[in-house]
Amino acid sequence: MPQGFSAAHRRAFAFLAPFIAGPALQAVEDELDARRHADFFKQANQVLVPTIAGLQERDPTTIPRVYRDSYRVIFYLSIPLFAFLIVMAPVVSRIWLGRYDSVFVAMVELLALGWLVNVLSNPAYVVDLAMGDLRWVGIGCLSTLLLNAALGFLGGKFLGGFSVVAAAVFSLIAGYLIILISYHRANRISFAHLWPADSSLLVLASAAGAALFLPYFHSSWTSSLLSLPTASGVLAALFLMVLIPMWAHPMRRRLIQWIASRLPA
Repeated sequence: MPQGFSAAHRRAFAFLAPFIAGPALQAVEDELDARRHADFFKQANQVLVPTIAGLQERDPTTIPRVYRDSYRVIFYLSIPLFAFLIVMAPVVSRIWLGRYDSVFVAMVELLALGWLVNVLSNPAYVVDLAMGDLRWVGIGCLSTLLLNAALGFLGGKFLGGFSVVAAAVFSLIAGYLIILISYHRANRISFAHLWPADSSLLVLASAAGAALFLPYFHSSWTSSLLSLPTASGVLAALFLMVLIPMWAHPMRRRLIQWIASRLPA
């Protein structure tokens, strides 16, 4: 840890260390065992691997549609979730450190953006695995590993601890964008599908909620005017603000039907 960091900063860095190291560790894991997935969204997508492998033998023309449907589900769930996590960063700082800490909050927000890109690229990643097309998966993961190691070392040596986090996020985004973009180009899928039209209202509500409440949390925590009960109320308001377009979204009904079809009779 670079000199000049307070005890609170050290605790914050210890809390965030697994997430900072994640891109490099995941790149190694992806090369050694492509079917191991660490987070919730990847576990959910993992069930597509045998399905897509079977479709490749029986009806390969349906695979792009399966990819688009999978991406729409991930987009529908991850956009409001990560917006909520970003807004919660000052609250986490207060709970974890006992006070608002701008360095900790900035780290959480930056990492959330990086992992959002990672999650959104996962359907392309899974389809490539299922089809045995590992070239761009390997290039993307290796890029994440090398960029994270090189930029993290240089940033930590010359610019301080926060640049290590920035390097990790940049590496994560760059590596997984390689996978996502290469899949779309190789399969001639329009990049317009990366922004599902039926999710525009959901994105607007999530972005508006973050833009509305995040500055409020920042200023309130800095001046110590906001209590945890008040914070809980504000977060509940944000949750409702996002829940309304999620409930009206056509994907909600499809997910409920899918879950109900798999419940025991």
